Amino acid sequence: MINFYKTLINNNSNKKISNDLIEYHNCKSTIINKCPYCESKTIIKYGMYKNIQRYKCKDSMCGKTFTNEIYNQFRYSKKFKENYQEYLALLNKGLTIRECASKLNITVVTAFFWRHRFLFDLKNKYYVENISSYVELTKMIVNENFKGSRNITANKRDKITIINAVNDSIDILPIIAARNFFGFYEIRDNLVPRLNKSAYVVGLIDGRLKTFAKAFNEINKVSLEEKYKNNIDIQYSINTQKWLSKFRGVASKYLDHYLYWRLFEYKNNFELKKTMLSSKTMKTKIYLNSKITTYISWENIKSKTLPI
Repeated sequence: MINFYKTLINNNSNKKISNDLIEYHNCKSTIINKCPYCESKTIIKYGMYKNIQRYKCKDSMCGKTFTNEIYNQFRYSKKFKENYQEYLALLNKGLTIRECASKLNITVVTAFFWRHRFLFDLKNKYYVENISSYVELTKMIVNENFKGSRNITANKRDKITIINAVNDSIDILPIIAARNFFGFYEIRDNLVPRLNKSAYVVGLIDGRLKTFAKAFNEINKVSLEEKYKNNIDIQYSINTQKWLSKFRGVASKYLDHYLYWRLFEYKNNFELKKTMLSSKTMKTKIYLNSKITTYISWENIKSKTLPI
């Protein structure tokens, strides 16, 4: 069995990692040196509009005009700019989307969009392509959920497998790994590319993960250091599944957003516990980061799909 895993690892398909972060504009930089649509560097200044410099892409296949407002995280959303701090406070209190909408006199659709703007921003901040050092793998399975969908064509709900990778630095990588069956090829295509070859991998609870981890370490000739004797968190996936249940169903296509929300809360609780050892006056309330640095459109939120 271990030899079979070794064969799969050696013949890794190098499948490109699916990552919807390409849909956002990072708003930290306002220097215009390329077209935000086609990324061509052949751009020119193209007049002024309301004292704002306009640019035009000279690529014959593009030719679009734009300003540096394309990188403004609050563009097209004056109401969000004026109310996002208050909305964030309501979100941190645990209010539902409908309750937030009522408090701020906005529609439920707007409240839903604002929540996912925050969650998408969290994903952007904490996303890592692969994980290294001492890594623990745990598995959770959730039923596919079509919450909010009006046109459901599927006759049955699939089982979605999520592998949560946690390392000793409390970097966390939630991997949506399989649909219905988590087998050898799902491991090869979806799990192996997310693990750094220098990582020492430990599979917990699940027998298949244990066997895979042993093969991964042997083929990459990585040994366990003396300091890693205790597990970081064998219950991470179990507790994450319990955490998701409080939302009374999460649409599967937004599952990764919520997994990064859980990741954020977990990391902050971990840092809080560490800080409280030296300070008894530390406040115990956990808050989402209020600084928005990305932009994602409502169309991209609606068209989002489960990345598997």
